[in-house]
Amino acid sequence: MTLFKFLSKYDHDYVVYYDFFHWPYGDKTFEQSLACVEKGIEYLIQQGVDSIIVPPVYELFLMQNSKFKIQKEKILPLFSTYVRDYCFKYSLVGKIGLFWDFADVEWAQMLMKNLEKTYVRTSDQKSIKKFHTPFVYWTKETSLWKYYLTHLSYSHILVNKIIKFDLRYFKDAMTDTVIPLNYWYFHYQTTITKFFNFKKIRFHSLEKIEDIFASFKFSPSKTYSVHIVYTWNNQFLTREKRLMRLLQRGKTTEITWKEI
Repeated sequence: MTLFKFLSKYDHDYVVYYDFFHWPYGDKTFEQSLACVEKGIEYLIQQGVDSIIVPPVYELFLMQNSKFKIQKEKILPLFSTYVRDYCFKYSLVGKIGLFWDFADVEWAQMLMKNLEKTYVRTSDQKSIKKFHTPFVYWTKETSLWKYYLTHLSYSHILVNKIIKFDLRYFKDAMTDTVIPLNYWYFHYQTTITKFFNFKKIRFHSLEKIEDIFASFKFSPSKTYSVHIVYTWNNQFLTREKRLMRLLQRGKTTEITWKEI
């Protein structure tokens, strides 16, 4: 849903598979969550969609695994491009900070290192003697962040204080780039941006994700419509008036239930 901050600007027919029954993925094992993501992809392919956006860590896994040939043809490399073209490219000395959910911890570093294997350093990076090759990663588990969004405002003073406390780890580790491994965490980008000095620690905001999305070529569409299929409970969707306005944009929004 975070992505609809910019997806709503573009005239496309969107089909959203909202798996509330197994939410949140990050609190379960990676294998359990991956199976749920695969079910969502299977459903969307059956609906005849042209492209699919999946959560960041699962995108990295599916795109790097030869087993998922059909899925790879449909998945948009949105997060992979964000990491390679912004986070890696504009890193100052190759020190990367990652923050994420519990289940992603054991997989994310390996997947990032695999992605890094195809990355070619820029001429500026090659000229920096202290640049780390391969990149060095610092990790911080921030599994509570997603719950703040369901119970508190992301601008709440308590939320901001806790987020800054968690992010201080990356300042102490002297990282030069931080990467959120959950699209929800971009809701906190104002706090993150103000906390870090961009000249020392870089955080590339959701606007970069939008730039990448806008660069992809899609079949032309003159309509904007959103069809949400949800599992188990849609109360979270319908109670968020701001979200509903974002999804509707004066056009068609359809919410239907899907049996597990």
